[in-house]
Amino acid sequence: MNTINEFKQFEKKLDYIAAPRINRTHIGLVQLSTDHSLEMDWAKLVGTQAAVFSTRVFYNSEMTPEALDNIANGISEGSDLIANGLPMDVMAFGCTSASIIIGEERVGQLLTQNRDNIPATNPWTAAKAAFNHLKAKKIAVFSPYPTEVNYPLYQQLKDEGFDVVVLGSLGIERDTDITTVSKESMITALEQILPESGADLVFMSCTNLRVLDHIQEIEDRFEIPVICSNSAMFWHAMDLAGKTACCPGYGRLLNSDNPYLE
Repeated sequence: MNTINEFKQFEKKLDYIAAPRINRTHIGLVQLSTDHSLEMDWAKLVGTQAAVFSTRVFYNSEMTPEALDNIANGISEGSDLIANGLPMDVMAFGCTSASIIIGEERVGQLLTQNRDNIPATNPWTAAKAAFNHLKAKKIAVFSPYPTEVNYPLYQQLKDEGFDVVVLGSLGIERDTDITTVSKESMITALEQILPESGADLVFMSCTNLRVLDHIQEIEDRFEIPVICSNSAMFWHAMDLAGKTACCPGYGRLLNSDNPYLE
């Protein structure tokens, strides 16, 4: 067979029947170029509950309002790159601080403007939904961010009726450094801010914070529910798709058998 026409005579034509989309919740995820933790955390939570299709947008890692706001320039394009031709059930944007600075409504619009207006979430929106789900009003915040990011976080929580009883900050100025915070450092910080705070719940902010694996240990130690950015966003994405996330061992939010706040 020296020509394509000869090959066409040899080639056997086959038919196929199209199978339906895999029966899982489909989540489109736009995350940051600097994020080292979100993908690994969600790999532990997803199981057979969902299928996650992701892309990344550029971020220079500087924890300033200006740099975080600039991330908005890449969100829509990033969303458009996710699994062309495959319908998503929900879209997610993986940055807590950028969602605070850019604004939740704008983030949602950028995520879904070319996706038939399906539901959208981000860690900030998801965290507040989780607070309400757990009926928590008095919030303790563990933040890795500098003051310029913590202040709008504090203001937005207060504006929505939450009582921020304490806010402890590591003051880290580069996103890629947040992923290096050790469990021991987190425990030490929580020992400083939680006793006598009267908090209903502690929020450990940032998708780059490697806290998911320690949530159950922290809850058991301090007898308080723990919400982190990555657990909240997965729970909320599933909820928006009409599903209940079930991830035993990762805290009350993802395990209805946990006794706190009942």
